[in-house]
Amino acid sequence: MNIFITSVGTATSVNLIKYFKKAGDYIVGGDINEYGYTAGSIMCHEYVQLPYATDSSYIDKICNIIRLFNIELFIPINDIEVFKVAENIKDIPCKCIVPNFDTISKIRDKYICSTSLVDIIDVPKILEEDDINTDRILRDRLGVGSKGITFIDKGTEAPTYNKDDSFLQETVQGEEYTVDLLCDIVGHPIYIIPRLRIEVKGGVATKVKIVKDEELISQVKKILEVYKLPGFSNIQFIKGHDGKYYFIEINYRFSGCGVGSLLSSPNYLEHFKAVSLGGSYNGNVNPDTKFNLIVTRYYEEMVYEDRNS
Repeated sequence: MNIFITSVGTATSVNLIKYFKKAGDYIVGGDINEYGYTAGSIMCHEYVQLPYATDSSYIDKICNIIRLFNIELFIPINDIEVFKVAENIKDIPCKCIVPNFDTISKIRDKYICSTSLVDIIDVPKILEEDDINTDRILRDRLGVGSKGITFIDKGTEAPTYNKDDSFLQETVQGEEYTVDLLCDIVGHPIYIIPRLRIEVKGGVATKVKIVKDEELISQVKKILEVYKLPGFSNIQFIKGHDGKYYFIEINYRFSGCGVGSLLSSPNYLEHFKAVSLGGSYNGNVNPDTKFNLIVTRYYEEMVYEDRNS
């Protein structure tokens, strides 16, 4: 299959490139950097430099690449790219499985997403007014990952903020979990794979454990009753000291350490390709997943000779 993957300068894309190539797929990669200045660009069969997803030419460029290389499946990687593609999904001339634009618009707003789930799962308490009697965080409503978060200690007043842009939540301390999801085109889950973040460096998980936690899987199924998430996505939780799993956020893309799920489930990408082409799934969740695996990550170097310098 001819597959087009963006943001190949990221470790997220590199993992997908590596395992799609092992499956025999032909990979066209795109990124804002020049060829050779990211490892992912060298790993692809073909490489095209892209404008930023916020650029007015982005969608036209994507469509031209898809037509030029007879792309059958397009996978946007970072949050802004997925948002932009979902907004223009009718213009994309090949298969591309992402949540619909209305769903993405809701879940990318951390405040709207959190308030929509408080009645069905545990969510860190949202504070409409500041409360100096507890530790809390000030979050950007449209923040990505750990960016846009300010920790505020008990007894300290929160800085002035605009409620249209930010909101306050009580702080929850505990173990961090990410749950990798793969759902078919109507949002039925194929894989719901929890992993415990054992080691994090620079905000990136470098050591994780794939765990079979039925309670966490059940929590995710409740979320999927509210939000249909076709394709790749991941949901983050913190297991508090009280033993409860607290919802943190939904990411509507393949996760940075999603390679752990690829390694634990040999048919993960084959299922993805099947549902991307319109297939539905009615089987058991996690049909071939092996649990209790420790996945560690490491750097690998690639060399490009810049003969134009």
